[in-house]
Amino acid sequence: MPYTLAYRLSSPATGSWHRSGPSGSSGLYRPTDWMSRIQRSKRCCRVTGAAWIKSQIWPGRLPGPATEGRTVMGRRLDRRGFLVAGAAALGAAASMNVMGGVAAGAQAEKGGKSVKGAKAVEQYEVYALKYAGPFTSKLAMVLWMEGWDQEIERNYYFWAVRSKTGDTTLVDTGTGPTEGARRKLKNYVNPVEAVARLKINPEQVSKVVITHIHFDHVGGMEVFPKAFPKARFYVQKKEFDFWVKNPVAKRKPFQGITDSLANQALADLEGSKRLVLVDGDRPIAPGLELLLAPGHTVGLQAVMVNTAKGRVILASDCAHIHRSFKEDIPSCLITDMVAWLKSYDKLRGKTSLDLIFPGHDVMMLNDFPKVAEEVTRLA
Repeated sequence: MPYTLAYRLSSPATGSWHRSGPSGSSGLYRPTDWMSRIQRSKRCCRVTGAAWIKSQIWPGRLPGPATEGRTVMGRRLDRRGFLVAGAAALGAAASMNVMGGVAAGAQAEKGGKSVKGAKAVEQYEVYALKYAGPFTSKLAMVLWMEGWDQEIERNYYFWAVRSKTGDTTLVDTGTGPTEGARRKLKNYVNPVEAVARLKINPEQVSKVVITHIHFDHVGGMEVFPKAFPKARFYVQKKEFDFWVKNPVAKRKPFQGITDSLANQALADLEGSKRLVLVDGDRPIAPGLELLLAPGHTVGLQAVMVNTAKGRVILASDCAHIHRSFKEDIPSCLITDMVAWLKSYDKLRGKTSLDLIFPGHDVMMLNDFPKVAEEVTRLA
């Protein structure tokens, strides 16, 4: 029980209460008009919410008869306190929503299991597309200052989310061909060609989510707008404003992780229907939701996807490898540590640990079924 509400039992002049059960027993105290209160509450929230509120407002039991000033469940509340607490409970129940407004109850359990009787939510398939790598760095770069004497291999990925109808959402764009050549990325493949390996019709790519504006996640903007003509591009407004508009982003500390061609391609879309600037968490389709998760950058967003396995979270570089989520350790590439810790807790609270996928872990290629060249199915 998340919390209980109590009421300081009043005199007959200010309120009438009765106790259920035989005389002298420990009874359940309710106001005499408790059922009419429940009926009225049904008018402003769902029946399931009303039942839940009833269980929260009148759960207490007291031995013996009600007397002036007695307290239910050990907490004393005057009438104003009771009303405030009751309003909070009503608001909590009325605001219950799941996966962006689909019917109450669906996906309500952690991990994304459906509730009996709830309306079915769209389920998607999720794929990891490796387009370059592996590359090697010090372990301490991806696990906060741990393992300067150790090295770790990582890959470059982006992701595809497909519905049963074939409608496809791409999560990130990979690195564009110009930047890929300049950086001499190992085993580099143009991301458009990587998408073709899944036999995805370019006309069926309706959405492209840009998790954050670093070269290895946004660089494909050099080619994606033309390659996927019906796609709309989703990016957090905070992220767009900093990397595309703020002169600070052009200063030397940021030059190594940006791609000027990609940033210009984003700027060229501003004001058009193809660029969607998002402010915080937002559902973009039934069973598909964007989650603001800053820390690595000012406006990084993860993507939560309903699948047959449960809720999958594509966390991008909120963590570079899965150990970050297992051990509560960020990478060294963090712009705001406090924000990162809050984002970590937020994502961990949405689903089970094994359904959260980081940005660069080799396990996404090595530990999941291969469905095409350098493509694996995660869920």
